[in-house]
Amino acid sequence: MDIGTPVDELSEWSIGAELGRGGMGVVHAATRLDSGTTAVIKLMRPELAEAQPTAAALFRREMAASVALRHPQIVRTLAVGDSASTQFIAMELCERGSLAEVLSNDGPLSADQAVPMFLALLDGLEYAHDMGFVHRDIKPQNILLTADGTAKIADFGLAKAFEVAGWSGLTRTGTTMGTPAFMPREQVLNYKYAKPGVDVWAMAATLYYALTGRTPRDFLPGKDPWLTVCATRPVSVADRRTDMPAGLVRVLDHALDDSGGVPHAAVDDLRAGLLRAWHG
Repeated sequence: MDIGTPVDELSEWSIGAELGRGGMGVVHAATRLDSGTTAVIKLMRPELAEAQPTAAALFRREMAASVALRHPQIVRTLAVGDSASTQFIAMELCERGSLAEVLSNDGPLSADQAVPMFLALLDGLEYAHDMGFVHRDIKPQNILLTADGTAKIADFGLAKAFEVAGWSGLTRTGTTMGTPAFMPREQVLNYKYAKPGVDVWAMAATLYYALTGRTPRDFLPGKDPWLTVCATRPVSVADRRTDMPAGLVRVLDHALDDSGGVPHAAVDDLRAGLLRAWHG
């Protein structure tokens, strides 16, 4: 079977221990029986198909996006399938886990560690945008690291072809999906019509988190997180970490200023700013 070719069942895989679970799927370690390839398999939670009619369609969207996107900074899909019991996506194993886990264990990154990593991630994000996809849920949990430290974008479960933003009926009026701590104000107010700029803001917010261990906005206990996004401004990265290079502070503060909408409609602006700050 060629990589990325749909398969009809899970019989070609040995399913191992559960590694984690999210809103739509459960992730297991897996081994391809004929080759011994180690991987992870994301299985759609079977109870969702009946309880939430849109869940299967959302999972199929992730399957389609995963097969379509081929880039060194995007987690590689090995197979997708619709077995008798569930839908699934088999993906390459990223041995070091998520950026969120790495930061929790090792603490924030230095600028010299973080900026090159995110310049590479921006290449992957630009590729996805060029292919017509907006991710809509970039965050530290969705950046995975391979054994050699290569960072890759994962989980296109909310991905949508932005040229037809608003076409899909999968997002009901008044319903917002995603993670508020890594969403700009525009995405909360107009989620259904999210364009590539929301991903650029989220990537800047994820870099901010990698450098500081904090989210750009302060989310207070008991306060509505969606209202917090709409009613408060991001905190300057310089207030989180005093040793940040001044150029990097300017770039991140500008990238995360969403008071008038998302300032970076394309990846190029953030990439150019990071390159100036890092090399200048």
